[in-house]
Amino acid sequence: MIVRVLEALYYQYNDISLIDRDLYEIVIVDNNSTDSSIVKIQNFHARHPDLNLYCISENIQGVSSARKRGMDWVTIRSRERDERKSVDNKFYIFSADADCIVDKQWLYKLYRKMVEDDADLGTCNYYYDQKHFHSRPHLWRQIEKTLRCRAFTFQLFGGFPDGKGFAVEREKYEAVGGIDIFYQIKNGCFVQHLSDDWDFGIKIVANGGSNTYVHHAMVQINSRRVDYLLKEVINGIAYGADGIIVMKDVRADIETGFQGDLNDDQSGLAWDYSIKDFVPKNIILPLLLNPKLYNDPQVINFFGFDLLNRIIYRIEEIKIESGILNFRPIHLYKTPSYRLYFEFRDEIFSRMRKYIGQDIGYPPELPDCLDEVLRLNPYDFHKFVYYFCEDRESGCAHNYFANGGVF
Repeated sequence: MIVRVLEALYYQYNDISLIDRDLYEIVIVDNNSTDSSIVKIQNFHARHPDLNLYCISENIQGVSSARKRGMDWVTIRSRERDERKSVDNKFYIFSADADCIVDKQWLYKLYRKMVEDDADLGTCNYYYDQKHFHSRPHLWRQIEKTLRCRAFTFQLFGGFPDGKGFAVEREKYEAVGGIDIFYQIKNGCFVQHLSDDWDFGIKIVANGGSNTYVHHAMVQINSRRVDYLLKEVINGIAYGADGIIVMKDVRADIETGFQGDLNDDQSGLAWDYSIKDFVPKNIILPLLLNPKLYNDPQVINFFGFDLLNRIIYRIEEIKIESGILNFRPIHLYKTPSYRLYFEFRDEIFSRMRKYIGQDIGYPPELPDCLDEVLRLNPYDFHKFVYYFCEDRESGCAHNYFANGGVF
């Protein structure tokens, strides 16, 4: 796999020819690998000496540590190089996961759109090879719906990056302090939180940075990710439970993934957990972080003037009652996102059905405790939503939303 990744990065094209390889470098972070990847990387470099390829190590295990190590290393190295050559241009740091294959114009299209939009953060598009799912139509239907939602909302709001592929302008990377590593306690031990890429994007936008979505900068995702996480998606524990969100090891030699297609019940569960994870993060959170969106004609058109104004009003109410100045820290944005999801879910899903497709359907069922409140005392619904969502990191609220958006 690593050879295919390197080949894709080696043969990067602009509109008419190969990109000059003197203009970019590839940095790979070895995060305690135990297979033959390093030997394969060295052999590839020996066959392609014109490629500026570096392999560095990070001994602290975890995708967050590896990503931070690589991006910090690139930042320092590029600064030193610019000083030696008296260069005063913008510099862009690109990141992609080691099991993802970038398309031939990924680098060029992501870079060009960021320059055109004067963006600090660029998030690319991704896809799966449909032939890997030709005998699994129920599963593919859920994947395709999720990707359609992502493409629409990222185009609307700019999107937040995930490890599959993104880029950041170096000045802004330094200004916000780079990648953060968050820790949680699991079974008495500290483990890394999974959301370093996501929270990095949030930090960029919350600190006034501009973000752009680059639909034509494509990355192919390894379909093994779906297979190895599908059981957890169906059960709502894709990356953990009870507030613990960690990366699952999906190497081929670890275990056997999910085989076969989904049945109707499994399809429904997979979609419910994916869309519950998706809506707070990709439709509500952008409004919390970026008030500039309030006046965006496309955003106004999507929500409708009345609904958008009511959401904005509730955001301001929540800020006042909670004493929140901004929603940047992870423990401040989750509760409001969840609350707004419950309060406006029917209307938001209605807008999604209109603009994304009728097959988006209706909101998943409420948790039993909130359903009971809504039936018996609907006037107290908002109050009890608050109590439910305050349990965001350690219990029912986290398990309801489940971080299930693996597609």
